[in-house]
Amino acid sequence: MNGIQSFALSKPVWFVLIVIAAWFVLMLLLLGILSGLLRKPYGDPTCATLSRLVAGGCVVVLAWQLGWLQSSGIGQVGTWQVWLLALAGLIYYAAASLYAFYGKAAFDFSSLAHPRAREIFTTTLVVGLGEEILFRGLALYVLLRAWGGSPGGQIGAVALTALLFALLHLSQVLSNQLPLKSAALLTLQTLLIACWWGAVAALSGSIWPAVVLHVASNLVVALQGINTPVVTPDSPFDEPDKLRGR
Repeated sequence: MNGIQSFALSKPVWFVLIVIAAWFVLMLLLLGILSGLLRKPYGDPTCATLSRLVAGGCVVVLAWQLGWLQSSGIGQVGTWQVWLLALAGLIYYAAASLYAFYGKAAFDFSSLAHPRAREIFTTTLVVGLGEEILFRGLALYVLLRAWGGSPGGQIGAVALTALLFALLHLSQVLSNQLPLKSAALLTLQTLLIACWWGAVAALSGSIWPAVVLHVASNLVVALQGINTPVVTPDSPFDEPDKLRGR
């Protein structure tokens, strides 16, 4: 493990890229294997959740073997002051996400009683937890350890992890066949909120405020989608009637 540590600190960007690529490929492989074993179609939600859970567990094991479980924020809770600061961003992101997908920043609480709500909660929890362990945990820690001696280095570490996070989600945005302006808007929104989550993790020394923000904001959007059709505005300045799909 000493060789991996040396490589991570001497070439932090390459280390981060390799770990993210390995995590992504592992998820795809596990998804295919589980789909075959369980005789379910490729991309089945249960198989996808299990593959993400195992891939995230591998990242935790890597951090533990490297001796970085505590210092990467995975094994720390963070201070209550940072928790309060973090929650301030939840209101904005949840409202902005609802607007981007559904054309209005309102939540239908009746969706909480829907039979699919428990499945959606489990899937969203596993997705958010796994991505935060990787991006705001191991990846951000390595970059901060290599570059964190100056304010510019700290900003660069947060910005790079946010950019990689946004690029990873760009494929999901494009796969929904959204208009170009809508895809750009959602990708930019993901980049900005990822910077916020990274700053919170860097300030608190813990990934858990970011985990709660990530899971809660995604859960609101996913639950709203049970009863509300997706409306994708081309621009946040479109006319109200156009946003409602009229």
